[in-house]
Amino acid sequence: MSLAAELHLDRPFSDLRHETLLNIVHTAGLFSAVGEALFRPFGLTQAQFNVLFALKYKIGPITQAGLGKRLVVSRASITSVLDKLERKQLVVRESVSGNRRIYHVSLTAKGRAMIEQVEPLYRERIHAALADLSDAECVNVIRYMERMRAQTAKMRGGA
Repeated sequence: MSLAAELHLDRPFSDLRHETLLNIVHTAGLFSAVGEALFRPFGLTQAQFNVLFALKYKIGPITQAGLGKRLVVSRASITSVLDKLERKQLVVRESVSGNRRIYHVSLTAKGRAMIEQVEPLYRERIHAALADLSDAECVNVIRYMERMRAQTAKMRGGA
């Protein structure tokens, strides 16, 4: 179904690039809602799941700041998410000797068990949501998104 029909618009889009962007944003919102519904019974938010997921697949120690960069969130946001995960005993922050401002973050046994339980369900949902796309189409979507991010980075003066 077209986005215009899905949103019950009175007229079709007149700007193809605007329609493209709105399709991306709307689809991301739908994926996000499905994720939130999946994580809620486990007492997790999507942001908390993303932290657990990133910690599971990191190689070597990772700082709180490094984790924030990896997840593309602000310093305040990562602090808030980690505070909540720490209260749930899913992660631990350990100070780095010689620098009181830096913390390494890692999963606790409880955190590892949580991600091991939730990740298969998450992957199942991803595969179901993208079942109509072939592997080649998935690769194309990835390439298109990479191109869009690169162009947007140029506009922002980034790499």
